[in-house]
Amino acid sequence: MIKIQQNISLAPYTTFKIGGPARFFCEVKSEDELMEALNYARNNKLEFFVLGGGSNILVSDDGFKGLVIKIKNQISKCKMTMQSEKCLVECWAGENLANLVKFSAENNLSGLEWAAGIPGTIGGAARGNAGAFGLCMADAVESVKIFNASDNSNIIYDENQKSKIKNQNYNSKLKIIDNKNCKFGYRTSTFKESNNLIITSVILRLQKGDKAEIEAKAKENIKKRVEKQPKGFSAGSFFKNPAVKNEEIRRQFETDTGLKCKDDKIPAGWLIEEIGFLGKKVGRVQVSENHGNFVINLGGGKAEDVVILASLIKQKVREKFHIQLIEEVQFVGF
Repeated sequence: MIKIQQNISLAPYTTFKIGGPARFFCEVKSEDELMEALNYARNNKLEFFVLGGGSNILVSDDGFKGLVIKIKNQISKCKMTMQSEKCLVECWAGENLANLVKFSAENNLSGLEWAAGIPGTIGGAARGNAGAFGLCMADAVESVKIFNASDNSNIIYDENQKSKIKNQNYNSKLKIIDNKNCKFGYRTSTFKESNNLIITSVILRLQKGDKAEIEAKAKENIKKRVEKQPKGFSAGSFFKNPAVKNEEIRRQFETDTGLKCKDDKIPAGWLIEEIGFLGKKVGRVQVSENHGNFVINLGGGKAEDVVILASLIKQKVREKFHIQLIEEVQFVGF
């Protein structure tokens, strides 16, 4: 049985530590509890938002007027199935990525070392096709189990009915989506395009490897991440890296950095540095002084300040480079 709470501040549940209250709030740790929460939203005609680890989102200062369903982090009962050299690992969407990377290493499974140090949950990572060091979730996902909340026939549980009716109907509405139908793209997927497609679990395709090598690679990636990314409260990378067709801009980037453009993409952080916005402040939020694509909450920051700062960044980048930056961060409650 889930507990519905009211007027719960969402700031502590996000890595940005910004945002107003949820009118209604609950935590779920199973598919049955998720069903119960969705049923509550439907019966009370409430909008809902499914919250994972709280990274890559910015919550409005006014909060969220409907029901926030927090997918509770927990040590999952990961299910492993061996198929020749391939190992399939199924885990609950609320599983913390750090726990999953550790679980993989402990079981001599390679394929998630790149995710070491990334905050959030496996469900959120699949939804946003999280990635690092040239790899992403699309490379590791075998399939995803989802619940489509847009289908009216999905929400059929009546609290006055017997639980067996609920379970029979609910289980028939869960669907498995294979990798190619997830429509993974750069920091997106079919699930990110529709809030009604709720990930309940993810099946990963990993490979057998050497435990010591896996752990060493994961530690190396964590070290790189700590050295590269600024400290402080943030949502992670704020803007997507844009594909740039202008060869002159690409050459300027490669000359300045000694790096090569991959798929014509230029780091948004470099563009922001070029407009002189490192350290730029609005209220109590600031562009990091050493990484242009990180907006930091200095303490007491407001979502309004973040929106104003992001708007200024987009305007200046557009004026100088004729490039339109697009937020990677999802806006909630706006």
